[in-house]
Order: sequence, then structure tokens, then C-alpha cells
Amino acid sequence: MRDFAEEMRIEGKQKRSRQEMINKVMCKPGYTWNETVGRCLGPAGSGGDGPSIPKPENPGAPQSPPSNGAQPANPQQAIAKEVSARAMKG
Repeated sequence: MRDFAEEMRIEGKQKRSRQEMINKVMCKPGYTWNETVGRCLGPAGSGGDGPSIPKPENPGAPQSPPSNGAQPANPQQAIAKEVSARAMKG
């Protein structure tokens, strides 16, 4: 009878050692090779080093995109406004 648990442990060690070999050859210490993006990625979750993101005052309220003037009521007006703006630029 086969010991599936032992086979899985051996397979896990082989995968781990393969990843460790790739990391050692391709990346700086502490970095991990990511096959999906094809590059080394630094350690994640360092926390506290980056800028803090302010929380919204009303988390349940929908946020509207910043407006840069009055927006036309229909798509045809929006297209006409864009064409006019590009014509003014030259």
C-alpha cells in the first residue's frame, strides 16, 4: 500500500528546494523569484514604512469622481466638447 502522506511531503520538499535554488540564482537575498511576472519580488508586509492612506469620512457614501467643470448631459455633447477642446489646442 502507498503512503500518500509521505509522497506529498517528498513532493513538497522537491518543490521548495527548486524554488530556493531559483531564488538563490536569480535574486538578491530576501527576494523571491515570481514566475508569473518573471522577476524577483521583495518581501511583502513590511508595514509602517509607507505613507498612510486617509480613511473616508463617510465609508458608506459613494464617492464621486473629481469634476473639472460642468459635464454634459449626454454622450453627444461630451464628444462635441472634446472635439472643441482638441481643436482649440491646435
